[in-house]
Order: sequence, then structure tokens, then C-alpha cells
Amino acid sequence: MSGHQRQRGAALVIVLMMFAIVVTLSVEVLYRQDHFRTRTANLLSWDERYQYAMAAEALAIRALIDDLENDQQSGTLTDDCVSDRWAVNLPPTPYESAFLSASVQDLQGRFNINWLIRAEADEFVRDPEARLQLEQLLARVLPQPNRAAVLSMELADWLDSNNLVDDVDGAEDAEYRYQRTANTPVLHESEMRALRSFTLEDTGADPFWGFFTALPLGTRLNINTAPEPVLSAVFSDTVAEPGVQLVMQLREEGAIESVDAVLAQAPFSALTADQRSALSNRLDVRSDYFQVMVDVRTDQGLTRLATRIVRPADGETAVFSRQLVPVLAPLEPACNPLYNQADNTTPVIESGVEPE
Repeated sequence: MSGHQRQRGAALVIVLMMFAIVVTLSVEVLYRQDHFRTRTANLLSWDERYQYAMAAEALAIRALIDDLENDQQSGTLTDDCVSDRWAVNLPPTPYESAFLSASVQDLQGRFNINWLIRAEADEFVRDPEARLQLEQLLARVLPQPNRAAVLSMELADWLDSNNLVDDVDGAEDAEYRYQRTANTPVLHESEMRALRSFTLEDTGADPFWGFFTALPLGTRLNINTAPEPVLSAVFSDTVAEPGVQLVMQLREEGAIESVDAVLAQAPFSALTADQRSALSNRLDVRSDYFQVMVDVRTDQGLTRLATRIVRPADGETAVFSRQLVPVLAPLEPACNPLYNQADNTTPVIESGVEPE
């Protein structure tokens, strides 16, 4: 082979190599460009859904404020699941390029797991009566009721300040391998998942989490919005089922306006003065704490925003928790789960128009 032919062969190889390099770089550029465009489109779509959710949240907060102002003008401060305008389900409603669904829940109609402790001096000590009440509620809502005692004991140990296991079914720091017990009131009911014996199967079907909340110590239970299992648990050591039936009957006649008026009726009137006083300090007919849940669906995806709000009677309404949550179940019903389920009186907004 002549030298000229060898040069031509080498030039051909170089050209082929350069062509391969150019093709590889072009494919990489096109891939990265497409990836960048897709990522940008996803971020813009996510931000669009988030802004829609924030707008729905603002409307819900406005509805809660309007409800409070109307109550203050009428002189009757109550919150219930039937007559209040916030206690409605908004079904999927078109708005511009999205479909919005929303509902508002009354957190004070749920069992506050922080009731299991009370503040004494600089410590938090367990409340045995509240622990038994929680056990009663867990026995109603757990798929395996026999696990109620264990979980209630472990939660009491999780919250109280000491590191002593107060019962054979309890659990303190020594029983947790990679974490320590809170030893203080918690901020969210999902902290129950941290308990040693808590499993995914314990939540069962919805609405397990709809019966529980984590609110500041001293927060009262709204008897106008609490579902029957919660009322039954709170009254289990005093008036039991007759007391639950009385409250449910009074709610059918309209919003209960006074806890004292309820306690003056049988079977509450048969309680001791100390028992009635304890119930008076535990119960209320209005609420300060609410949750707004919003689902926003577009062609690109679905986003759920859960916002928790405090609306005091004599202060400024504010958001104290806001988080994007995974969509693992349908949107929670308005007000509280199971409330008036038998007659289905919780109103629903049809096509974005509130029922009269």
C-alpha cells in the first residue's frame, strides 16, 4: 500500500471519529434540552397547582372569619357541622385550567392526644383517665381492638416527662433503638407512627386519622362537631352511652349553645360536682382550630395541600401549619368523619354553588 493510500485511510478514520463525536454530542445536547424542558414544565405545573391551592385556602380562611363575625353579631358563638357555611364539601369544580376540591375539618371535634398528659410544675405527667378514654377510642377504630391498650400505654409514655415505664405495656427511651421519646406535647397526631408497636395495619381503612389531633394542652372538645366514637370515648368513664345519646339528640334539634345547659340535664346532672367541673373544663360548643384540605388536579398531575388554622374568638386568624401531603386516600369529608353519617345532612356544594 502506498503512502498516499495510507494517508487517505487515516483521514477517513479521523472523519468517522469526528462524525461520531459530533453525533454523540448532538444527542446529549438534545437529551439534556428535552430533560430541561420537561423539568421546567413540571415545575411550572406544580407551582400552578400550588398557587391554586393557596387561593382556595385563602377563601376557606375568609369563610371561617365570616362565620365567626356572624356569630359575634348574633351573640351566639357556636360551630357545628350543619348550619355553618364552612362545613361543606366542594366537589371537583373547574377553575381556569384546573379542577379544585376542598373541605374544612374541625380539629376540636377530634380526640386530642395531648390530653394524655397535664402540666404540673415543670413536668408533664400522664392523665390516667384520658389514657383510658384513648384506649376506648382505639378499641373502636383499630382493625385489631386488642391492641388498643398497648398503643395507649406507649403513647402516654411517649408524652410524659419521666423515663419510667408506668405499665407493662408501656415503652420509654430504652425500648427505642434509634430515637428518644418526646417527653412533651406533640405537634401532630402522625407522631403516633413513631410508637414502638404502631404498624401500618393499625390505621386500617379511612378515616382512622380523622378521629385524632394534636393541639395545645387545655384545648377543649367541641361537642357540636365531635363524631360519636369520640364522644363515646370521652364520656366512657362518666355518663357513657346515655350521655352520648343526649348530645346526639340535642344536635339534631340545632347547634348546642351552652355546655352548662347540657350538664344540667340527666344523666350529667347525676354526676358529682367534681365530675361536672372536669367535663365543663373539657367540653365546648365552638372551635379555634381547623384544617383546610385542597386537591388541585390538572392534566399534569394532582396536588394536595393540608393547612391548619387557628381562629381565636378575640385574636387574629393565622396559619400554624401548612404542608403538601401525598394523595393516598380520598379528600377528608367536611367537618369531621362520620358526623351525621346516618342521615347524611352534611351539605355539599354542587358545581361551585352553595346550597341555600
